[in-house]
Amino acid sequence: MMAEPTNPLPESSDVEAPTSDASIIAELQKQLEEKHNSYLRVLADFQNFQRRSRENEARAHDHGISHVARAIVPVLENMDLALGHNVRALPLEKLGDAVDLLRADLLKALSHCGIERIEPATGDEFNPNIHEAVMQQPAENVEPGHIAQCLQAGYRLGDVPLRSAKVAVTPKPDS
Repeated sequence: MMAEPTNPLPESSDVEAPTSDASIIAELQKQLEEKHNSYLRVLADFQNFQRRSRENEARAHDHGISHVARAIVPVLENMDLALGHNVRALPLEKLGDAVDLLRADLLKALSHCGIERIEPATGDEFNPNIHEAVMQQPAENVEPGHIAQCLQAGYRLGDVPLRSAKVAVTPKPDS
């Protein structure tokens, strides 16, 4: 008597029948295609983000330049008006006054752009972030390592030095 072969899988309806290799491959290919499409969308979004960032940076740069230009152009126009007159015929005192006014206008325009003049006074503490020591010079009543004289003013935009102030510093005693 021969025994009937037994089915190792239960005949319950909640257990799925084994799937074929072809259906597994098809499912994996579908998942791969979905992931690839998702990757392409993310890549496109990132490239658009980079393009927008470059455009925003260029716009901000142009805006900054135009802001400075709008502040300085009136000073240039005042210079042109002054030069339109016979400046050689002006007394030196009036010419000096005109130069002083133009300088004040230019400093005011720079101030409107956020540019501040760095002009340390004698006795101020030396700060290597905004001062450049170009020489040592003794000075009465000035502590060693402090500013003896400002040789050339500097400028900064906020906390960023555009040009350090060139200064003479009092020498420190030999140790």
